[in-house]
Amino acid sequence: MKNLLCLLLLGGSLSCAAQAPAFQTKCDASPTGNQLQKTHCETRDLTLPAPPAGTPLTVDARLNGGITVRVWSGTSVRVRAWVQGYSGTLADARALAQAVQISSGANTLRAARANGSMEGWSVSYEVFVPAQTSLTLTATNGGIRIENVQGTIVFETTNGAVDLAGVGGDVRGKTTNGALTLTLTGSTWSGTGLDAKTTNGSVTCQLPASYAGILVARTTHGRVKASLAPEVRKLLQARSLTATLGKGGPQIRVSTVNGSIAVNQEGGGKKAGPEPEPEPEE
Repeated sequence: MKNLLCLLLLGGSLSCAAQAPAFQTKCDASPTGNQLQKTHCETRDLTLPAPPAGTPLTVDARLNGGITVRVWSGTSVRVRAWVQGYSGTLADARALAQAVQISSGANTLRAARANGSMEGWSVSYEVFVPAQTSLTLTATNGGIRIENVQGTIVFETTNGAVDLAGVGGDVRGKTTNGALTLTLTGSTWSGTGLDAKTTNGSVTCQLPASYAGILVARTTHGRVKASLAPEVRKLLQARSLTATLGKGGPQIRVSTVNGSIAVNQEGGGKKAGPEPEPEPEE
């Protein structure tokens, strides 16, 4: 039916493009805030050409913002920027948000105000990319979530959680003060491997019932718990786990300094859960 519709549209000299991505980011219907501070929110949609092979798409949200990257069927990069302004009056908050400028040249997304001020505003990004896209993501006071992207991926955030689901390629990054969640899909890791770290936060790993690879998990101040299939070859100690899944494969490394690690595989029995976070050592 969809193909027939496309043919009909083409027959009528209309273009049949990829279905538009379903953005989830939106502003509330009414302004938010309290007696001391008002918040104005607005969204801006952008379309960028996909970066050429070997060149990453860079998203810089270091001036207070988070990043979500998902896959879509199109060949371009679609972006929704969620811009907020904060001030004592709604009019001032609106003016702050409207003064934010978002640049997208040289395969890089970045926001700034014309006068260079870093106070009173924030920008978060929801980005849709082709499945094979390399990424360089940086955030501050916001989380990073990446879904189903394959490529050379580098990420870093401060004061934000990291959520990786169905990713592949050469993936490396860290968060300071945030939890790390990894959800593996498919039968094995596609690509070089993964090395993901957090300083102050727990780590949770979810694995399919049948998976091939080498999983290495370590914590400095915390504990490691694992619920894996009986046939998995593993060395489980209080603060570390090395597991050969199936016939082995690329290495998947996760670690934390102050936090627990929970590894769960479908069919592995009682689910392991993270323990309360230890107090960071001075």
